[in-house]
Amino acid sequence: MVVLPAGRYMMGATKEEFEGQPGNFKSMYDAETPRHPVQVKKFALGRFLVTRKQFAVFAKETGFNGEACRTFKRTDWQDVPDADWQNPGFPQTDDDPVVCVSWNDVQQYIEWLNERLVGKTVHRYRLPTEQEWEYAARAGTATPMYWGNSRQEQCRYENARDETARALDPDIPVAPCNDRFLWTSPVGSFQPNPWGLYDMLGNATQWMSNCSWEDYTPLPPALVPPKSACRGHILRGGSWASIVYSVRAAVRGGANSDRRNSTQGFRLAVDL
Repeated sequence: MVVLPAGRYMMGATKEEFEGQPGNFKSMYDAETPRHPVQVKKFALGRFLVTRKQFAVFAKETGFNGEACRTFKRTDWQDVPDADWQNPGFPQTDDDPVVCVSWNDVQQYIEWLNERLVGKTVHRYRLPTEQEWEYAARAGTATPMYWGNSRQEQCRYENARDETARALDPDIPVAPCNDRFLWTSPVGSFQPNPWGLYDMLGNATQWMSNCSWEDYTPLPPALVPPKSACRGHILRGGSWASIVYSVRAAVRGGANSDRRNSTQGFRLAVDL
């Protein structure tokens, strides 16, 4: 875990980030705005994404199965009934991030982990909020990516779509560099952000604790659903399959809480 100090930052995208982008990116702009100040308390965040090796201990002890996952098959995405975290549709090492896990699956993992640690620590693990996550991803920077604006630099810091991905689709738009990984990569394979966090904008998108809705405009109190009624949750960060423009700190998405995808993983947070 990396201990992050309390702080204040501007959350969301700027208009300048979307200058020159095609009109079909309007939905991304709507989801990432309005830009607004956020105060974050001191907390700790996992230096790495949770790995297959770590998740395997949970699966073995609890008998977790978790089949059915959306994976990339040749030229398109398909829901594969027998795909799961052990067989996401591509080869992985034990040190790769676990994927094909839903938000509900992650809650089972966290509950199991906290039960195992009763009496050993005062901390209880949880998923980060997206406010905490973006604060951590930016790591004190104000540029779209924590390393600046250069797409040529992407392959030094993150595993996302680059020249390697042309093996899947020769016509796919990619970053002008080569990171050597077609699918996921072992955590920590690239340079960390300024606060020592790895894979914040690539490798696997990350589940957040927040319920999902379209933008940052606050809902009237009467319309805010109780957490028990939340059907979907926020996903932040990029993945091995992310298009170039989705590798930014402000990018956000969401999915149904029971949805599994071979791009989706998670990292843990704790209160301090």
